[in-house]
Amino acid sequence: MVPTIYILDDDVVYAKLLAANLGSPGRVRTRVFERPDALLAHHAEEPADAVITDLVMPDLNGVEVARRLRRNDPHLPIFVLTGHGDIATAIEALKAGATEYLTKPVNIDELMTVMTRALIARPLVEAGASLEQAQGQQFSVHAILGDHPKVEAVRAFVRKMAVVPRPTVLLLGESGTGKNLVARAIHYSSPHSAGRFVEINCAALPANLLEAELFGYKKGAFTDAREAKRGLMEVADGGTLFLDEIAELSPELQAKLLNVLESRRFRRLGGTDEMEVALRLVTATNRNLEELVQAGRFRADLYYRVGVAAMTLAPLREIASDIPLLAEHFRELFAQEFKKKIDRIDPPALETLGAWRWPGNVRELRNVIERAMIFSEGPVLRQADLPAVSQLDGGPARAHESTTFALAKRLSLADAEREYIRLTLEETGGDIQRAAEVLGISRKNLWEKRKKYGLIAP
Repeated sequence: MVPTIYILDDDVVYAKLLAANLGSPGRVRTRVFERPDALLAHHAEEPADAVITDLVMPDLNGVEVARRLRRNDPHLPIFVLTGHGDIATAIEALKAGATEYLTKPVNIDELMTVMTRALIARPLVEAGASLEQAQGQQFSVHAILGDHPKVEAVRAFVRKMAVVPRPTVLLLGESGTGKNLVARAIHYSSPHSAGRFVEINCAALPANLLEAELFGYKKGAFTDAREAKRGLMEVADGGTLFLDEIAELSPELQAKLLNVLESRRFRRLGGTDEMEVALRLVTATNRNLEELVQAGRFRADLYYRVGVAAMTLAPLREIASDIPLLAEHFRELFAQEFKKKIDRIDPPALETLGAWRWPGNVRELRNVIERAMIFSEGPVLRQADLPAVSQLDGGPARAHESTTFALAKRLSLADAEREYIRLTLEETGGDIQRAAEVLGISRKNLWEKRKKYGLIAP
């Protein structure tokens, strides 16, 4: 059954845009509400599978909405959307029963990822397992699929890290290779899995907000600090802190993180008392940290510290023999999700999948199979159900394919960078996420460069 998602926001235009982004055919059903009382009344009659609510609203805020929903539906996935200045209140929403909070503007891929996890875990939770137990089953080492030796090496790495008392781990590899999955597998396979797994994307927040999120703050530490707030370092104490896109940390935060790693102590912003934490730190990036160190953009001492135990995840093109296994896994996953009786993928379709370069790696393969399953009439997933080659980033891997751009000679370094970014955006059809992956930078970094070079449409 396709899940039904209720969206609550007093800004109806924003809510409808969010619904349009979420509600592609066969993915989810959405219904928009402008007033909290209307959503609560409708949910009482026709319960949703998940609710997305804004935090700040004139009648009832998102905290009270989460509290009332949770009172009658203890396992309902509830997601609170907040502006950067509302983080402290968003924490209050978590205490009131919200499943997760996300900052505006919302990254749709991130929202769909956390929502899908919650929807998958719900039956296990309702059957009596705790959320941690449900996630432990979902993210165990057995969730890392593949028969290729490079995949088995990753599983062996996870097993080794799981038994080491709180190691510092660095996961490297292109976007879409499964760094988040491996980080969770390390946590849930370890004796410390009873602790929290806390994740934050270092490119998602400005440096000052990221610092407040990591270390917390004392009341009065800055203008909006109306009450003390625990940081994610404290929340992850006894568990795992996962810092994704660590290459995007500011120089100041790099220095502070290094100090924490050396001493296992830190202070809240505005505070004087040192706090000691016992946590497992897992970091990840799709950037080349050695090059960033040489360029002076990443501290060498921090690089050596976070890279104590490092593992590079192979891109899909290097483990192409596992494409049929992974494709069948996603077919089975979406057959269950969409309630479709599609029992297998025919050989010509598998051959076609094996011919593509997969610049988006396993994430791209998952998306392709999901799209094909939506439109397939079954009972076999055929070559005709797959997206056209022109719709896939990169297309098939052919020996004569050109992967270079023609740049004019005698350009300044800045002009060459601007032109390369422009051509990459053109090549990817304006897909910001894809362009960022091709360029090897974060979406935030790409946005800053587009603004700098006048590549953002007025």
